[in-house]
Amino acid sequence: MLRTQVGSVAIAALIDTSFAFPVHNVYPNVSDASQRFASLLTDQGALPMICACFLLRAAGRTILVDTGYAEAGQAQLLSEIAAAGSQPDEIDTVVFTHLHPDHTAWNIDRNTGRPTFARARYLVPQADWDHFRAQGSDNFQCDLAPLATAGQLDYFDGEYSLSPFLTTVPTPGHTPGHTSLVVSSGGAHGFILGDVLLSPLDVLDATLENGFDVDGAQARITRQTVLTRLEKSGELVASSHLAPGLGRIATTDDGCAWQPLS
Repeated sequence: MLRTQVGSVAIAALIDTSFAFPVHNVYPNVSDASQRFASLLTDQGALPMICACFLLRAAGRTILVDTGYAEAGQAQLLSEIAAAGSQPDEIDTVVFTHLHPDHTAWNIDRNTGRPTFARARYLVPQADWDHFRAQGSDNFQCDLAPLATAGQLDYFDGEYSLSPFLTTVPTPGHTPGHTSLVVSSGGAHGFILGDVLLSPLDVLDATLENGFDVDGAQARITRQTVLTRLEKSGELVASSHLAPGLGRIATTDDGCAWQPLS
């Protein structure tokens, strides 16, 4: 687990699980991926990825960004929260970058059917709620609809201030309501990506078509805009799928690259 500070805000990258996708499952139209990006792939040509959530603590607040992929084998979000020195009932806010199942799966205790984070308000991008409710997927029915039934769900649109140190920023394309978050404290800044970037390949080439994006054209515009910002600012980046979860976008001779925090 990596931990760092943005001003007075403590941030821990909670690694719920890790997995590897065949690279063409993520980037279906990249015919030369095995050669072009060989150093970033496993020996079997797969793309290693993590599933990270982020715990933020400052000014008496404990905020969790996304709730991981509980169904994926060795998922361990709750033990990661404990290792970060917190407990589920200390979390007062859960905010989602978007509503794909690898970001929402610890919402509901499978034994009780009640929200895992019993004291929290769960904040959901309105556009994503509308989109996934219309689809009526198993994920929506099991992990999202019960939050509304429990009366713990709130919706937001656009830029929304969760606290003096955390503000949402619309970053659509991956999903209709996909949202990133800006952390600001004491003149320092961080950017919680969500799935604007799925892998280091997106950092090297933001024009790649991603098979998981709902709106590929909008997602490419968002990636390019966000990468330009992050490369210029050098601010801390928290990424759901780029190991080890925390890093920066660094300028290189070939453009820019993911630079993990050590």
